[in-house]
Amino acid sequence: MSTLEKAIGLLQEMPESKLEAVYMYIRFVNSQTDHKENTPSQKNAIEKRQRGFQGLLSFAGTLPEDFDYKKELEKAREEKYARFI
Repeated sequence: MSTLEKAIGLLQEMPESKLEAVYMYIRFVNSQTDHKENTPSQKNAIEKRQRGFQGLLSFAGTLPEDFDYKKELEKAREEKYARFI
């Protein structure tokens, strides 16, 4: 079985919420491989971006399904600014 076939098998089993992160990562990696002649400083910048992107991906799917950001934001505002009202 080829690597492509293995990857497709994993993708077919993956929930839709995680597929978006995988898709963005593949696009990012693909855009970086178009440059054959990278200078050392460009390679360092690319590696730094990749590490940052991987760090962001580590947060994907960490919130509960019923998370209401508007409610959480309002609660945080009330806690922070309640004394000024």
